[in-house]
Amino acid sequence: MSAFATTVSAWIAAHPGWTWMVAFLVAASEAVVVVGALVPGTPILMAIGAAASLGHTSLWGVVAAAVAGAVVGDGLSYWLGHRHRNRLLRGWPFATRPALLARGEGFFRRWGALGVAAARFLPGVRAVVPVIAGMLGMGPATFYLANILSALVWAPVHILPGALVGVLARLHLPPDWDDLALPAAAGLGALLWGVHRVWRGKRPRATGKPP
Repeated sequence: MSAFATTVSAWIAAHPGWTWMVAFLVAASEAVVVVGALVPGTPILMAIGAAASLGHTSLWGVVAAAVAGAVVGDGLSYWLGHRHRNRLLRGWPFATRPALLARGEGFFRRWGALGVAAARFLPGVRAVVPVIAGMLGMGPATFYLANILSALVWAPVHILPGALVGVLARLHLPPDWDDLALPAAAGLGALLWGVHRVWRGKRPRATGKPP
């Protein structure tokens, strides 16, 4: 992941004008079934946070873009579940990954709207709970309240630590070393993302029963 962190930080430094769009797309992808588990959103968003604190882009602009992306991504998944419930049950990914459906459905049935909000922070269910909420008929008002409130917390949690790395770099490193903050933030995010992946892999497989 160190090579990935270096690549991400170099791209952000070279294309600061695209950071808002990248923040939006990364945040939106987190809610897509299966894709959300593969996209390393944490290191990318933390590197963007570091870039913002170093003056490459607007910090609150990228936070707002990440909030918007998170809301849109979950909203799209919810709509797909509501509109195409039977097709999703018969096709990819749930037909080939029944444990994925069982885990997400058990979590949602137990926690409801609170689960929609909390799932955004939990590896293993964050990319399936929104679509399951739509499949099981959660009302739009309830869903979007949980969706928006959780996005307002989730985006700063993923971007501001990277911004803090950038601030610390500016305080304690020579000015010409500022660019070290971007790979440092991306590397820290990559480490956290890797820990999430390992933790998820060690969890017992779902049995279909609520936790």
